Amino acid sequence: MAFITGTADSSPNKTMYDFTSSINRARTGSIKIDMAPEPVKGSGLVPLTIADQEFAVAPEISDAVCKTAAHGIYGYTYADSEYRSAVNSWMLRRHNWNISKHKLFTVNGVVTALGIAVRALTTEGDGIVIQPPVYPPFAGTVRKNNRILIENPLILRSNTYEIDFDDLDSKTRPQNVKMLILCSPHNPVGRVWTKQELLRLGEICKRNNIIVLADEIHNDLIHNGAEHTVFASLGDFADFTVTCTAVSKTFNLAGLACSNILISNDTIADRFKAAAERENTSCVPYFARAATIAAYTKAEQWLDELNGVIESNFNLLYSFLRTELPMLNAIRAEGTYLAWIDMRSLGLSDSALEELMLKNYLALDEGYIFGTGGSGFERWNLALPQNELKAALERLKAAVLSLQSKQ
Repeated sequence: MAFITGTADSSPNKTMYDFTSSINRARTGSIKIDMAPEPVKGSGLVPLTIADQEFAVAPEISDAVCKTAAHGIYGYTYADSEYRSAVNSWMLRRHNWNISKHKLFTVNGVVTALGIAVRALTTEGDGIVIQPPVYPPFAGTVRKNNRILIENPLILRSNTYEIDFDDLDSKTRPQNVKMLILCSPHNPVGRVWTKQELLRLGEICKRNNIIVLADEIHNDLIHNGAEHTVFASLGDFADFTVTCTAVSKTFNLAGLACSNILISNDTIADRFKAAAERENTSCVPYFARAATIAAYTKAEQWLDELNGVIESNFNLLYSFLRTELPMLNAIRAEGTYLAWIDMRSLGLSDSALEELMLKNYLALDEGYIFGTGGSGFERWNLALPQNELKAALERLKAAVLSLQSKQ
């Protein structure tokens, strides 16, 4: 089951919302801006690091939050029927996924949910599989909870990444291996796994009694004609899956710290619930309730336009590298707003590459932090006004030219 949320002819010129204005986030406590590395910090230039957006949230969401603030009492809140109805209708409408029989748990962020699931569904010494290069908290969560990290590295072939299914099968056979953390869509490589790929992965996990912890936080950010398939919507895969979703990436609401965890298997749900209650993480933040309801019921057009803007930014990146910096290569992305750029041709160590970028006022997420296969790459956050992206690309060009002049 899938839904196409991006189209090839999307263009920021056709938007009714504002995706061109630059917003000064300095001195707001922004991790991306106010904790940026020198010399980018305080320069007025936008870091292309942490995955939040440089776009104002949809006005429909802002209006709902302001109305909620005006109420005057910011008490404890929960996922009531209005909240659940908004989530249910969104998943059905956008992803053709009926979650009416799933249990919905609200947790203060997907990373928090990953930790809860690992502690609830595995024990110390169990093996957990990840597919690097991948979002760093996957490995961090496994290690911090004294589980054994098992890697099933992705294969880079013909400018796209593939799953090594034979390796996955062999590494999930041992009895001590209990879980796979699936990144779908994949951060940072931008793959939107096809239905066929997910079916093959799911059959391996089913055969080897593996619980799938599916991080689908980027599931609404799809472009280039790709389709996102909810892993738990296939066959009976929901019976061994914990699906993690949120409004944070989709609608630029990360600071509201609220994610929706969906589980259909009663035993898995009971264990997750018990762990979440032990850690007191089941409350919905007061403003997150209003924002989530508004996002899922009133901001759909904003999202459609955002996907067009993101796709346009990717196309700008591809064109610029092809014409100005052909020695560099951006992996062709199908989802997320995160570009994965192969810079190994520059012949630099990871530390030298980072130094070169910062010297030219480019704060990026270094590829090595994503684990095996990440060295020599840089992750770029493209959720920003196009004029800011153009300026960053010019700084990249200057960095490469300065390096070449010394060689």
